[in-house]
Amino acid sequence: MIQALQSLRGIATITATSLVAEIGSFNRFASPKKLMSYVGLIPSESSSGETRRQGNITKTGNRHVRRLLVEAAWSYRHKPALKEI
Repeated sequence: MIQALQSLRGIATITATSLVAEIGSFNRFASPKKLMSYVGLIPSESSSGETRRQGNITKTGNRHVRRLLVEAAWSYRHKPALKEI
């Protein structure tokens, strides 16, 4: 699982190991939406009748995993460094 996560840009050994340790089995989530809800990376919502407003992320859930994913996303936005052989 750790090697599979490391294949994603922005996730290195420590991040992948921490994600696996904190989440355990990714199979326990039926969908990516359920995982993001567990981590607290879904928008808050205020609904009344026909009006539906979405706000900032809820920040409820596993704070450590949320931080790891946010930091991985920040490093993902940079182009990968290509090494010459």
